[in-house]
Parts: sequence; C-alpha cells; structure tokens
Amino acid sequence: MNQYHILANCPEEQACQLATDVLQSYRTSQVKLLSGPRQGLVMLKVRETVADSQFYAGEVLVTEVKLELDGQFGFGMVIGDSPRHAMAVALVDAALRKGGLLAADLSDKLGQLRAELERSRQQLYQRVSSSKVNFELM
Repeated sequence: MNQYHILANCPEEQACQLATDVLQSYRTSQVKLLSGPRQGLVMLKVRETVADSQFYAGEVLVTEVKLELDGQFGFGMVIGDSPRHAMAVALVDAALRKGGLLAADLSDKLGQLRAELERSRQQLYQRVSSSKVNFELM
C-alpha cells in the first residue's frame, strides 16, 4: 500500500489534518494551484479470478488536484466529489517529495494510518466472511 492509496482511502479529516501540518510547517511558502480541483471519470479495471483476466467494469467519478509547494509538484486524486480531500492529498504529496524532517514525520503518520486502514479492512473481512456460504455443502 503506497502513500497515495493510504491518503486516498483514509477519512477526509485525517488527510486534512496532515495537510494542515504541512501548511503550518511551510508558513512562508507559496502554494500554486496548477489545475483543479476538478472532477473526471476514470475506467475501473477489475480482475476476473476464474479466467485470471482483466476487464473494465465501468467508469468511476474522481476529483483531482495538481499543485506546487515552493516549486515542488504535488498530485492528489480521490474517488468521488471531494475537492478538500484531493487538495489535502496533493499538499501532503508535495511535502513528501520535498523531503526533510517534515517528510519523515509525515511518513511515520502515514505508517500509522496504514495500520488503521488494514485493521478496519480486516474487521470488515471478518464480518463479511461470517456470512459466507459453502456451496459444496448445500
């Protein structure tokens, strides 16, 4: 799970908190909006497990932002109509690309978010698997 996956799948409030940390660390920096936030459609690629083939199931609405933080490019894309979330992802992305102490701190926080996302995914999997039907026994 990379940083984009973590940021796009975490709750919007957590992504915005990380973006606030970035803005507080770079108070005198300039944020230049290159494009967005804008909505678009991307194709949803799905893997069919029996034949192990891939196909496009349809289109998904996304919001994307491109910006610069002191000349460092940042990109954010999230599913749905969520300009705040996409902006936060782009700011954090730019700060991570810049490197330094803030990037190390952000990486640690992203590691914690990753663990939370994996825990919640595991809990969901356990709830769903409890209703699993074994067709061979029917």
